[in-house]
Amino acid sequence: MISCILLVAGCGRRMCMNKNKIFLRIGGLSLVQWNLKHLREVTNLAEVVIVTAPGERDSIQDEVAAMGEFPWRVVYCDGGKERQDSVENGLAMVGDDCNVVLVHDGARPMAAAELFEAVAVKAAEVGAALAAVPAVDTIKRVDSDASRSLATLPREELYIAQTPQGFRKDVMIASRRYAVTHKVRGTDDVSLVEAMGEPVAIVTGDYKNIKITTPSDRQAAMCYLGGKQPMMRVGYGYDIHRFKEGRPCILGGVTIESPIGPDGHSDADVLIHALMDALLGAAGLRDIGYYFPPEDMQYKGISSMELLRRVNLLLKEEGLKAYNVDVMVIAEAPKLKPHIEQMKENIARVLDMEPGYISVKATTNEMLGALGRKEGIAAQAVVTLCEREDL
Repeated sequence: MISCILLVAGCGRRMCMNKNKIFLRIGGLSLVQWNLKHLREVTNLAEVVIVTAPGERDSIQDEVAAMGEFPWRVVYCDGGKERQDSVENGLAMVGDDCNVVLVHDGARPMAAAELFEAVAVKAAEVGAALAAVPAVDTIKRVDSDASRSLATLPREELYIAQTPQGFRKDVMIASRRYAVTHKVRGTDDVSLVEAMGEPVAIVTGDYKNIKITTPSDRQAAMCYLGGKQPMMRVGYGYDIHRFKEGRPCILGGVTIESPIGPDGHSDADVLIHALMDALLGAAGLRDIGYYFPPEDMQYKGISSMELLRRVNLLLKEEGLKAYNVDVMVIAEAPKLKPHIEQMKENIARVLDMEPGYISVKATTNEMLGALGRKEGIAAQAVVTLCEREDL
């Protein structure tokens, strides 16, 4: 029987994310869910050992639970300081009924079930095996500061290592003991077997079995996994605030001279509040009250432009960015016309947009109702989002 150690304890530094890239969604599923989808089809798989980062166990379990029942058991363990330590922790959790162990990077969401099976068969036969593809580019060996080419390596001898990598359990345990005794640190798992001088078989991998490491990798993966994901999203936002004498009048990040201003827990920038709700709605996220609750004192008097910056980070984590913004402010006063261009520049800077894709307009309520009596100010916003090209 087969055990698969699934490594999901990475991070999102090179993806420019502030959360683990394993939660990145492509084509409706997160990276961890794509792996589980493929593993569901692997024959003779008895268990999946999921190695998680500290503090992320609950979130990973939610991702797993959303996939429903599996024909194999799921085991969890914490990751270590380095990859080699994480695999060691996973190996300690492998069941006694498993004689072949696969190791797979959770950031490779396109490894097919057939590839897992082929590596497992070859590992059982030889002792260790890995998926790999022939190098198609000419590879140069360079000096220590990468300023000079020293040699051209024979391309016919070069393969690009992938995962899954597989082992007979006794060989894997022996390679780990050897690594500890001889202080061997490897960049992949079969390198420890190679260090012992034992054979490692090559299983022809798949060029599309890429590791999602940089923003451009996500775009490549979307070609295979994200074809049904909508390219454009539309959101609507609305906000209204009472006027209060002596309050600063801040709209679109611009302080406008006025004896009255919108009243609220933050700086009460009604224009930006409507815009934030529209952005969050288009992304399928919660409203601004969920992310920035008015009872939370850390948001007392905070600049709404700072809150907009945080909303933009949430969009980035979803692989989205603002494409077009249209905001309408409804009030009898103050006059917005002298300040509209500055408001557009403020919004464009935070959302990383061109001002030409932003419209800020103002109208009155024709002296009707509470807004017409200058009791308050309201704003409506409509936005479109597109998928980021830099994620």
